[in-house]
Amino acid sequence: MIVRLETWWNVGVASFAEDNGYDEAQVPRELIGYVTASVTDIRALDEAEGWAYDGGLTRLQARDGRVHMGLSFRLEVDREAWAAVRGLDPRGSVRPDFAEHMARELIGLPSVCETDAVMTACYAAGQGPTVRTWTWQDRHPEARDAGPPIHFPAAPGRAHRKTNR
Repeated sequence: MIVRLETWWNVGVASFAEDNGYDEAQVPRELIGYVTASVTDIRALDEAEGWAYDGGLTRLQARDGRVHMGLSFRLEVDREAWAAVRGLDPRGSVRPDFAEHMARELIGLPSVCETDAVMTACYAAGQGPTVRTWTWQDRHPEARDAGPPIHFPAAPGRAHRKTNR
């Protein structure tokens, strides 16, 4: 089973640098390297003996103290193996779970989850493209009204909104 996962990120330079001990000038390079290296270490993908191929970097920009980047991945896994790892019926709807789980795991990576990162993911899982955005508040549901201002990524086909506050 193959899924193409496209992600667009908006991460505060100071937030990532402070949480991970980097100099702010290193953040764009370190953030890209961390996410692309970590995708193959996602536990469920590893257990199902799947693989993630780097689909490329698009539009890296560091402006207004924020890193804006687009990363895409070609994800491959055996359908039955994924269903077994995730406890799903292999005859059921496995592809949407695969794509959604991988996107959710990316935004929940340890060096990302405590930052003010916002990620929009786009993937096709059988019934047209799905677009979903995760924020700090999604990663911390117990603190729904707290956290940093949300800076939405500029994803193709969407108007860019700088913040929700």
